[in-house]
Amino acid sequence: MNLAHLKENSLMRRSTLIAVVLLVFGSALLATLPAHAEYGAIAWDAATGKHAASWHEPTAKRAADAAISDCGASGCKVVTTIRPGMCGALAASEDGKFIGAASRKDRDAARVAALKDCPKKSGECTIRLSDCSK
Repeated sequence: MNLAHLKENSLMRRSTLIAVVLLVFGSALLATLPAHAEYGAIAWDAATGKHAASWHEPTAKRAADAAISDCGASGCKVVTTIRPGMCGALAASEDGKFIGAASRKDRDAARVAALKDCPKKSGECTIRLSDCSK
């Protein structure tokens, strides 16, 4: 009887240890995954100068589709995609015919890069939109 009790006790300890190890390992994996990744996209139409952006979409495709749809012109194309944890910006000339677009780790860096990307021949470009994804 004493031997059976020891075997049962040993099995119980092993099972508890395995459960604790799995719980710790699972928690560590969940902590490394983003809670809710969000994507963004900026679309622009060269012929009309129209532009639009989408933010906080669950996938890059949904972000691109939303930006193109909101752009409102048949020639709208995605000029930059914003991945989770990144920021995006669009700079444009007054008539919207020349643009610069960028995606960077923070909003200010994205704005500066978009302004630098705007062609010099376009005159003065200004930031038309910027935001960040989670």
